[in-house]
Amino acid sequence: MLHLSKSKQYVPSFILRNFIPFLIVLAAHFLLVNCRTSSNFMKPETIPDDRQKISKPKPRHINIIDDIFEKQSHQVENSFDLSRQLRNLFRKRKQAMNIDAFDEVLDSSWFSSRNATKRMTLEEIARGPNNLDGPDDSGVWTIFRVKEEGVTVGFDIEDRRGDKYVIKFDPSGYSEMQSGAEIVSTKLFYAAGYNVPENYIVFFSPKIFRLGENVGFADRLGRRRLMNQQDLNESLGKIEYQPDGRIRATASKYLADNPDNILGPFKYIGTRKDDLNDFLPHEHRRELRGLRVMAAWLNHFDTKANNTLDVFTDGGFIRHYLIDFGSTLGSNGDEPMPPYIGFDTSFGPKQIILNTITLGLNVKPWEKPVEILYPSIGHFVSKNFHPQKYKFILANPAFENMTNRDGYWGAKLVMSFTDEQLKAAVAEGQYSDPEAAEYLLQTLIERRNIVGRYWFSRMNPLDRFKLHENSDGTQELCFVDLAVETGLEELDRSQYRYDLKNRAGYIYKEKNVGHSMCIPLSSKQLIPKIGKSTKDLASDESIGEIRIQIKRSASKEWSRWVKVYLGFDHSSKRYTLLGIKRQE
Repeated sequence: MLHLSKSKQYVPSFILRNFIPFLIVLAAHFLLVNCRTSSNFMKPETIPDDRQKISKPKPRHINIIDDIFEKQSHQVENSFDLSRQLRNLFRKRKQAMNIDAFDEVLDSSWFSSRNATKRMTLEEIARGPNNLDGPDDSGVWTIFRVKEEGVTVGFDIEDRRGDKYVIKFDPSGYSEMQSGAEIVSTKLFYAAGYNVPENYIVFFSPKIFRLGENVGFADRLGRRRLMNQQDLNESLGKIEYQPDGRIRATASKYLADNPDNILGPFKYIGTRKDDLNDFLPHEHRRELRGLRVMAAWLNHFDTKANNTLDVFTDGGFIRHYLIDFGSTLGSNGDEPMPPYIGFDTSFGPKQIILNTITLGLNVKPWEKPVEILYPSIGHFVSKNFHPQKYKFILANPAFENMTNRDGYWGAKLVMSFTDEQLKAAVAEGQYSDPEAAEYLLQTLIERRNIVGRYWFSRMNPLDRFKLHENSDGTQELCFVDLAVETGLEELDRSQYRYDLKNRAGYIYKEKNVGHSMCIPLSSKQLIPKIGKSTKDLASDESIGEIRIQIKRSASKEWSRWVKVYLGFDHSSKRYTLLGIKRQE
């Protein structure tokens, strides 16, 4: 073993004399440049609307193998990026580029805040993105394309109305598993704010299918040829049937009537060069970084580019979709979810090396066979689930750039769902076994609470700050403790304290307000005493700062802080909210 005291025997002394001081200077420089904070509030620049009209780009295809190789190369590059490693070491990762003054994501072609901003009704949860009742089953469904990617059988059909759908089936022996996962996850991703297709559960006789002209496919020998009726019958023989002979399947409506408007997947890194609205690197978009938390909750391990889709809209801009949720929850599409999902990654360099060295004999607890309690659910558990340690099957650059602030934002999406809302989403899976549906619901609730406990203890969960005016004309700053609101903590076991200061310095320091989630503000507390008079203040200029912390009865330490910045409105002579900052 090489000891430092003997290192000069192996390393030239001039390297030690120069390299180690170089690292010290570099680290010191990094701390000076990146760790300095300003007491003044800086309002973020307004992010342009990315829904402006553009010329329609050409469709593109992303090869799965190329995508995997690109992501692995990106991981290797990051491991040699000294600046990135230092930022990670000192918890100074680059923040997302599309957040506003209140650390929220602006609505865009990527994301529209829904349940976390305004709680959706149970009817809205159940409806999700759907505008119809699914394909018209009063006439034939003409098959015009065979699904050849992925692990499940699928057809593209056109119904009597001329609407086009992708029909996906449950695997034999696991009725309701794939279709249930697809529908439930669709409802939850939509309610969270993501763009998703209209997905429906449909029941029909196989006689409804008609094979269209010139439908090509690859047969069992890998030969490209036209599909015939015998081929169709063989495909239908691989799927699960209901006791009455009907088929249960998922019908996913085409996202555009014009096939030329389907532009192919988006990547989780870089930008799309032929889209002038795509000006923020995808790995620095919070809705994609925070997706890591949502995806871990729902066991959506397969977040590759080919499970996304860019669509050119009638408004003349590209909308970005998440698609294909048949491999979520307990379903892996054609089989129950393997137990290792979330704990190991098949394609990570570390795992590949370990499997090679041990010849695959290093068996982990999650690699052992498990009992499938409910075939309609597959393998979906809360035991040993850790939202931050959850491993995805492929590297995801946006996920790897997630900061604590991004993770907290993602956790807010997850924790916005009430038990009743989750029950409404599960009901849309139309599970025939009430015990299976109840098991899925309880597992979703347990995993949701694990997400909340992790992130709400790691970050200060005070949110939704508002200025309230009392009857006597005074104002107070009020907030919501999300951990208390969601039942993870109790109000009588929580206390809050704050620092209040203006430009002249502290007015209050560590003032305890007990269980109250409102802080009183005197009309004259924050009025500047130096430099400027009230009439000289700009409306967006900070005149005061309130720093708030929490302590739970089970903890001896106060939490990380959240700072709230106040301005002054000349016309009403009232304080205004300018923004917040969160300590990571």
